Amino acid sequence: MKVYLTGANGAAEAIKRGRGTLLISRKTGKAAALGELAEKHGVPLRRVGEDDITRLIHSGDHRGYALETDGDKSEVRIRSLEDLGPEPGINVLVVVLDGITDPRNLGAVLRAADQFGAVAVVVPKRRSAGSDADTLSRSSAGAVEWVPLLEVSNLSRALAELKDMGFWIWGADMAGENAPNVNLTGRTALVMGREGDGLHRLIKENCDGLIRIPTDGRLDSLNVATAAGILMYEARRQQKFIYGS
Repeated sequence: MKVYLTGANGAAEAIKRGRGTLLISRKTGKAAALGELAEKHGVPLRRVGEDDITRLIHSGDHRGYALETDGDKSEVRIRSLEDLGPEPGINVLVVVLDGITDPRNLGAVLRAADQFGAVAVVVPKRRSAGSDADTLSRSSAGAVEWVPLLEVSNLSRALAELKDMGFWIWGADMAGENAPNVNLTGRTALVMGREGDGLHRLIKENCDGLIRIPTDGRLDSLNVATAAGILMYEARRQQKFIYGS
């Protein structure tokens, strides 16, 4: 199945991985930059008409370019939970999202996961925002090309599998312990719930513990993507994570 990426940042990151065929219908600075990137990374380029791109993406909402892909992300090194490996002593960070249905939030979480070196973001196949490849590519600014997005049939079962692989499961909850007071070293999975409603009861019960971000504001909570980024930073701070390694 062909997937068309129409966001410049998302298309650029896919091109850097050597994916797809770049379609260009008009001469613009952005299209030229993508064309140069495609040439550098060996990605084919085709000149097409405006109507061709409109027909392929089923919309006239484009800027004269699109990256045609087959949806394959075979270069991503982690394709399932089993690929996370059995070594319990090393610092590994995974983010699990419970019922995040806004693709902008999912995209922002993926961007933070890329920045803080999370090895995967885990979402349920149902009640998730990960189904539209182009929207996700746009909202994550291409981070989905580098951070494996693992879809699982049953989130509770996935948490149990992570526990069996030596992960400590920490759920974000306003009633939890302050995150800086909790040991987040080693193999750590951070579970983020829905804004307002938080974690589902069964998911919460499958966590080893609950953590919160100490704040002093007047609102009830942080945006889920912001909270995920803060908790990822705190985990990596405790793990003395070496950036750029």
